[in-house]
Amino acid sequence: MIQPPALDEAGLERALERLRRTVRQRGLKGSSVRDSIARAALLRRGHFSVDDLLKELRESGVVDAHPATVYRVLPLLVEAGLLQMTLVSKGDGARYERAFEREHHDHLICTRCGKVVEFEFEAIEVLQRDVAERFGFRLTGHVHELLGICKDCSAAGVEG
Repeated sequence: MIQPPALDEAGLERALERLRRTVRQRGLKGSSVRDSIARAALLRRGHFSVDDLLKELRESGVVDAHPATVYRVLPLLVEAGLLQMTLVSKGDGARYERAFEREHHDHLICTRCGKVVEFEFEAIEVLQRDVAERFGFRLTGHVHELLGICKDCSAAGVEG
């Protein structure tokens, strides 16, 4: 697993300022609850679900965020480039991870147990750029997820 360095206070402030710019561009008002949700999401390590974040928010007592509020804030954090959404095909719904100030990487996702393996493979990056160029696209980003069955589930005889 490729763990990004933790955000320091200055990095967190840069991220929150980016969120505030996105909020202003969308014509929304500032919100301390939104900022608190963003702060908690940005400080999490690894991949997390909405339920994981809600549990943490409740346990920390920092903010009393309604689940609907968290569900509305997370796509805004993705739009602002602060989080990346990863689909997990195990019925668990979307998972998120910090995208702000971290290196790009791709994912292998086990469709049985939900295990996520992060990897970097330059040949895939080169191929994606070649494909985009061939079709006249200027890439602005991508999400690359390979779905399959991990070695633990394969060894346990779990069918996919």
